[in-house]
Amino acid sequence: MPLYAAEPVYLRSALESVLRQTLEDFELLIVEDPSPRAAEQVVGQYADPRIRYVLNAQRGSLVKQLNQGLEAARAELVARFDGDDVCAPLRLQRQLEYLQQHAGVSVLGSQITIIDQHGRQRGRRRYPLTHEAILRSLPRFNPLAHPSVMYRKTPILDAGGYTFPETEDYELWSRLARRGARFANHPESLLQYRIHPAAVKATRLRQILRATLEVKRLYWQDRMDTLGRARMLVERLMLRLPPQWVARLFAATHFRSAQPPSTQEHDG
Repeated sequence: MPLYAAEPVYLRSALESVLRQTLEDFELLIVEDPSPRAAEQVVGQYADPRIRYVLNAQRGSLVKQLNQGLEAARAELVARFDGDDVCAPLRLQRQLEYLQQHAGVSVLGSQITIIDQHGRQRGRRRYPLTHEAILRSLPRFNPLAHPSVMYRKTPILDAGGYTFPETEDYELWSRLARRGARFANHPESLLQYRIHPAAVKATRLRQILRATLEVKRLYWQDRMDTLGRARMLVERLMLRLPPQWVARLFAATHFRSAQPPSTQEHDG
């Protein structure tokens, strides 16, 4: 869990959702960069020996925090999580069981439920389930929700870890795909993904869009179908719109109204 200027109320919900997991044998590795709103006091309220808290001496970047946590993690299986989201109680157990049963899968995501700043459900995001469907989707969009993934540590380190700012996960999945890694998404919604005004995901959409277009150019431009090229055109047009329009279009194209996630195949 990388942190920077964490909102205390959201952080408490996030921490408690991890500490209440049905799977109890884990470490919660928190890597915080310094900010005027340090999380140390909040984290210190939880006297749980499974928590490992690291406060860096100076501000770095999310990419550096992610690599720092990845290298420090003591288990071969690593679950990503953010300090403003909420894990389903069965998240770690469900993902561990899946990866134990599918030894060839390196990265496993899940479906997600969208919540607002008050914790109210606002929609669903459904992702393709199988490796083949995920590969078909990669040239068009990011088919794995980064805060929901559990992955095997060794393939990530062997690929060089995180390297790309703004869309560090999309670039990593694209790089792993070129190296032959296998992906999957769990059919259940195992994460509540919080959208709120202060979130990076709400305030840096233009930077994210630009970085997304660059990843597509670097990895997928020669493998893109007509639908993928049309999506790229829409994303370029979105960069010309006022920020509030960009946020609305982003939400409209990424989040569906709340409904139970299907276990059938879909491309997103």
